Amino acid sequence: MYVLGIDLGTSGCKACAVDAAGRVAAEGSIGYPTSSPQPGWAEQDPADWIGAVVEAVGKLTESGAVAPTDVAGLALSCAAHIGVLLDEHDQPLRPAILWSDQRSHQEVAELERECGDEVFQLTHQRVSTTWTLPHLVWVRRHEPGVWSQVRRVLLSKDYLLWWLTGRRVTDPATAVSAQLYDARAGQWSERLCGLAELTTDMLPQIVPPTDVAGTLTDAVAKKLGLPPATPVVVGTLDSAAETYGAGVDQPGQCLLRVATAGGAHLVLPEPHPHPRLITYPHPRQPLWYSQAGTSSCASAVRWAIDCFSSDGTLSFEDWDRLAASAPAGCEGLMFHPYLAGERCPYWNPDLRASFVGATAAHGTAHFARAVYEGTACSIRDALSALAELGIGPAPFVAVGGGTASGIWMQILADVLDRPLDIAPAADSSYGAALLGLEGLGLRAKSEAPEHAEQPTGDKSSVARRYAPREAESAAYDQLFERYRRVQQALAPLYGTDSS
Repeated sequence: MYVLGIDLGTSGCKACAVDAAGRVAAEGSIGYPTSSPQPGWAEQDPADWIGAVVEAVGKLTESGAVAPTDVAGLALSCAAHIGVLLDEHDQPLRPAILWSDQRSHQEVAELERECGDEVFQLTHQRVSTTWTLPHLVWVRRHEPGVWSQVRRVLLSKDYLLWWLTGRRVTDPATAVSAQLYDARAGQWSERLCGLAELTTDMLPQIVPPTDVAGTLTDAVAKKLGLPPATPVVVGTLDSAAETYGAGVDQPGQCLLRVATAGGAHLVLPEPHPHPRLITYPHPRQPLWYSQAGTSSCASAVRWAIDCFSSDGTLSFEDWDRLAASAPAGCEGLMFHPYLAGERCPYWNPDLRASFVGATAAHGTAHFARAVYEGTACSIRDALSALAELGIGPAPFVAVGGGTASGIWMQILADVLDRPLDIAPAADSSYGAALLGLEGLGLRAKSEAPEHAEQPTGDKSSVARRYAPREAESAAYDQLFERYRRVQQALAPLYGTDSS
């Protein structure tokens, strides 16, 4: 028997089938578009998510590796902070605003000025443009006609859950991501909801991530090609699912995300709110984790490849070969990956990406490596905010699509001067599937997953461990100091001195 983990990511949906031993049997994925009606805006049509789920599950079952009758259940994960505004008929009123959207900067400034300390005390998070609360305040202010019709608010995973089962429920980590949740009391906050002119009964019920929310409706089961009344487990946020799926569940352990966005998750025995970090409940209660998240990581690589390959002929493998042919430090060329502002440690939406130090001697290979080095430096920069919380001595565990790049992972290990273990199967959909197995009683809490290579794609470039190299790490220490100085020098030019 298998459980399907379904992840609504920032750029697409992925489904994977996992057996009780934690082995991936099949997977399917499909992308969906992000629209940007104005600079700095990012939003998606929830209808595209539904279509992508149907296609992704169809690809998985059509592979022949998993029969629909062998599917014991589904479990979900999603990117954080993405609210869906529903009318009285439970229909979306507008596109969903993404976590990377920058439009609410004025609302953020007002909330921070008027009640920032109170919000931080209640939620463990500072107000920023990444959270759902300021997105809602923006819609209320700028789209009053839409706001007057809002009857319910669901996060993206929970909207999918409602479509699958007809139930409106969420988990604690996803609730935290709305910034409407009292993290101390473990419930929706009337005070925070009042800031957005919502009431708590407009929000979903909060249950543990391993709870069975309900079963597939007959109509949805038919669309997915799955048995009617298949149970659906609530699941959790992508970052929480990845942390759980990678087996990072001991205080002091640290997980690195090398995905659309980057960052690090440090597991803690209890919450330690910090103004430059995000603080989430771990799926393994009563643990928590502090997240130092960056805004652009693999997305910066994708952007750079597109810029250097207008005809689409340059692949990730080509990019890797180019990066590997350039020397460490790129002979003075440096990249800051602030394509969508930056989150930790600066929380500055005004920051912008830049290449610095280019000369006529630099070629495409230097730019390719500089992008990898710049994203690695941004993760190191974010990690600096976690240092005071007590990072343990164990190797970091890395997850995400970027782990397929051997040269990128070696650069990351060298920049961080820390061994890097790769958990190749532990993406969000995989972690969701493990939560589903646990919730359905098919896998005990204490069982460690048997991490295996995913069944599709060439993983030959992925090693179990990347050890830092002494000479390269010493050189990257100097590079990182220059990276910080350049950031501090350029920040005032973009509107805000965030040094």
